[in-house]
Amino acid sequence: MSTLRSVPWPPRPEVRLALRDALPRAGRPLRILAEDITGLERPLDLVAADGAGRVVLVLVAGSASESLELVAAGLAERAWLAPRLGDWRKLAPELDLRPGLGIELLLVAPEFPPAAQAAARAADPRSIALACARFAARGPSGRPEILLESLGDTEPPVAETHGRLRSAFRTGLRESDLAGSVAS
Repeated sequence: MSTLRSVPWPPRPEVRLALRDALPRAGRPLRILAEDITGLERPLDLVAADGAGRVVLVLVAGSASESLELVAAGLAERAWLAPRLGDWRKLAPELDLRPGLGIELLLVAPEFPPAAQAAARAADPRSIALACARFAARGPSGRPEILLESLGDTEPPVAETHGRLRSAFRTGLRESDLAGSVAS
């Protein structure tokens, strides 16, 4: 039995190829409509559609340090793509796209620090999905495989103690502790 070993983040084309294979296994059966096409200011890694005809825009970070930038880029690229979906639908009606459902963003990076998660949550908590990707290989010469971990709804964890919710503030303060201290 060979063990998995972590391997470095590969170039973007290899990440896209790995995602094409991994998304159906991760519960995301998407039809890939376009790959590596020119967007507003960056390549759109994958443009896909789910079973209902909703478009899913998949963008990949080049490194962990780009995750916050990826959230902003995703919002801009989604805004750029949205008005073009009507044309896509006219040119290829067999794609069965439903532009009225909006565009979901699936952002993939090695990690999403708290600032990137907070930005995604503040921008659009229902149609931005974050997924951390790691690459691993079996044995010394094995082909790298992608391991995807969905960050769910990007909500920050809130601990529960003795039936009561504990503060999400690191200091232990609650909103009510701060209410009277804000100057008017």
